[in-house]
Amino acid sequence: MTAPRPASPAQETPGRPADAAAAPRAVRAARIGLVAYVVVALLLVFAVPRSTPPPLSLANPNEAFVDRAGIVSPAFARQWAGALLNDDRAEIAIYVDRKPPEGDVAAWAIATASDWKIGAAKNDTGLVLFVFTEPRIARIDVGYGLEDRLTDARVRQLLETHLAPAFAAGRYEQGFDALIFGIRKELGGDDAASIHARAAEARRRADAPWTTQMATALTRVPRVSLAVARAFAEGHTVERLTIVVAGSVVLGVAAVGLALAVATLWALATFAARVRARGGGGVAIAAGAFQVTLGTVVVFLCLSLVALVMLAADSYFTRDGRFSGAGSMIVWPEARR
Repeated sequence: MTAPRPASPAQETPGRPADAAAAPRAVRAARIGLVAYVVVALLLVFAVPRSTPPPLSLANPNEAFVDRAGIVSPAFARQWAGALLNDDRAEIAIYVDRKPPEGDVAAWAIATASDWKIGAAKNDTGLVLFVFTEPRIARIDVGYGLEDRLTDARVRQLLETHLAPAFAAGRYEQGFDALIFGIRKELGGDDAASIHARAAEARRRADAPWTTQMATALTRVPRVSLAVARAFAEGHTVERLTIVVAGSVVLGVAAVGLALAVATLWALATFAARVRARGGGGVAIAAGAFQVTLGTVVVFLCLSLVALVMLAADSYFTRDGRFSGAGSMIVWPEARR
């Protein structure tokens, strides 16, 4: 008479389900994964050296025309401030001060224009005019979206033609008027028909269907990834932790969506075979159809969430309203006596 073999841990025993032994292993694996995630996150936050951020710039201006030197009347500044940003061709901002900041003026101007996000809502079509009266410097920085129409040479011509003569004569308001009208003419004129046409085109771009916006967001993944990496390298501890946690959630959602997409495609490809294996009938067909439908819905939700994050991150991390240094700077002549 042979002795009964002891039941393996995976076999059912009275009062013990078959999967009870797997529970401790799953808990142990989850703990190990959590500890590994925390260790990797802390290494990324504290071990990666911090790169030097761009030079500090001014706070975001309350108006589009900021005159700290008092060379124009408050009424003139208010009048232009209400119109400079409300143009479908370009968003324009003007900043006037007596002295430029110490150090590299070009780097400061680029960082300032980018921090102000001029042109952010209009495909990087921003333009900032910096004027410093004591060294008589006028500098225009052009956003990425305008570089093909406002080249460095053309910007210098506009400054020398419209602004420098009036400033040399002390007629600052006339110089600003002439330069702004010259820039707008360069970008397409000021006739009512062209303004309405551009406004209609802007509305059509804003009313793009969700599928188009999703596709656009997904194509920007490389650009956003580079921008996030730059922000992580320049960020402080809290900023880095936020990026790591948010990035982990997004990657997790994307991984779930990808896995479900593969599973759903496989379920769709083997749909007929599985129905035959179950003997056919309405119940088998309904079960297979439910699996495919649920998988498709969840995949779409995952993709939608990732696309929403990409759209938000593209605006936040890539600093729409970007400036690369394109533009020009002049020193206008001293006022004639």
